[in-house]
Amino acid sequence: MIIHETQDIVAIATRNSTNRKTGRSVQIWILDATMHPVESRRSGHDADNQCNGCPFASNNGCYVNANPLGAIWRAYQRGSYEYLQMGTREWHDFFSVPFVRFGAYGNPSHLPVEMVDSISRLAKRITGYFHDWHEMPAPLAKAYGRYFMASCEPTNVEYAKNLGLRTFTISETPLVNDIECLADAKGLSCSQCGLCDGNNRRSSLPSVWINPHGYQLKKAVEVVK
Repeated sequence: MIIHETQDIVAIATRNSTNRKTGRSVQIWILDATMHPVESRRSGHDADNQCNGCPFASNNGCYVNANPLGAIWRAYQRGSYEYLQMGTREWHDFFSVPFVRFGAYGNPSHLPVEMVDSISRLAKRITGYFHDWHEMPAPLAKAYGRYFMASCEPTNVEYAKNLGLRTFTISETPLVNDIECLADAKGLSCSQCGLCDGNNRRSSLPSVWINPHGYQLKKAVEVVK
């Protein structure tokens, strides 16, 4: 389903994911509306568009494989997805699920805050990360930080915490007072854990760190050094 679209991005929600790390869920993908994902990443356009603020963009360590992105893009181009209108019965039914993963690819902060709020109220659990928190005014970052983790590197994590954001940091070494991602530490799926939901429940929950990972591991390690 297409849930949001501008001249730059399209947000598509898919159901019945079998991703082992995240568990079964509704996943929301933020794609480049102007070009195929592979070309977007190869050209570097992703760094200024759907992945703005992320140092792993443009095939520089991103963990998201291009294959599912290409499949979703091609279906979008064929007109295979219907539009889902916020506030309708169909919207309510689609997102009244155990778990919604915001931003399976791209920054979910491209979605209007009121849309994020609507989905978070319907789903039992949510998870999401936004890497452009440092490129927006602090009040807006805090608004999205109610639902999403500020995606960080060791060099800017303290800045995010000082804004009152809970953080998700890719780091080769543990961070003091942060908890290791429970997918790695305990073998839990994201749908079982639900820890990465910003300040959606309460700000006293710990922030999270995770080791560099993904199919571009070597590049990701270089970024966080």
